[in-house]
Amino acid sequence: MGFTKFTKKTSLSEEDRKALQDLLNFEKQKLTDELKDVEDSLKALRGYKKKKAKKKSKKK
Repeated sequence: MGFTKFTKKTSLSEEDRKALQDLLNFEKQKLTDELKDVEDSLKALRGYKKKKAKKKSKKK
C-alpha cells in the first residue's frame, strides 16, 4: 500500500499524526457505512423472492 510506504519512511509531527489518524478513521467509517448499505441492499434483494401461487383449476 502506497500510504504505508509514505508513513514508514517519514517522520510526522504529533499534530500531523493525529490529523492523519482522524482522517483515516473518518474514511474508514464512511467505507463501513457504505458497506452496510450495500449489504442491506443485497439482503433486501434476496428476501423479496416471492413464490408464485398456483391457481387451482376447477373441473366440472
